This record gives sequence, C-alpha cells and structure tokens, in this order.
Amino acid sequence: MDDRERRLGLNEAMFREVNERVEDINEAFGSITGEFDIFCECGDVNCAERITVPTSEYERVRSDSKQFLLKVGHEDPTVERVIENYDHYVIVEKEGVGAEQIAEETDPRRHHSA
Repeated sequence: MDDRERRLGLNEAMFREVNERVEDINEAFGSITGEFDIFCECGDVNCAERITVPTSEYERVRSDSKQFLLKVGHEDPTVERVIENYDHYVIVEKEGVGAEQIAEETDPRRHHSA
C-alpha cells in the first residue's frame, strides 16, 4: 500500500468516526426524523460537504466496514468503486488489500462490538 492510499483511507475513516458521533448526538436528543446530515466521507481532508441520508441507509452502510457515503463526484476510482448512486450521494466500497485493511481496522463499530 502506498502513502497516498493510506492517507486517503485514514481521511475517510476520520469522517466516518465524526459521523458516528453525529449519529450519537441525534439519538441523544431524540430528533430522529428518518434522515440526518452527515459529513462526506471522501478522502479529501479539506472536504466539509454535508449530505442528507436516510437513517436506515446510514445504518446499512455502517454494517460493512468497507463502505462509505460520499457526495456525488467525490469518489476516487483508484481506491474505491461506486456500488450505489443516489441524487446527492453515492455509496462506495474500498478496493485493494490496503484500502480494505484500513477501512476494517478503523471501523468504530468493529471495535465496540469486539
């Protein structure tokens, strides 16, 4: 795995962790409306774009360590492939041994259930 691939993976993992905390706050205030805003989980550390996703969709994506939610156009075909397209976001899956390894090692839900 090269440095670029590792950096992209770690950036995406950071946004996934932030979104987990956003979900915790949403639940704590009892304001679940069926959808909520999350940060784009792309590999660009300077990206601060937000996307609205259904809560059920977010949970489905979080059930697989290799999947991430990105704003349309933020995907990087060198380390991921789009598996689902929606109007304002895409679901990507990490590809390549290094990218998959980082995604799995940094999955906050994986560590909580162990």
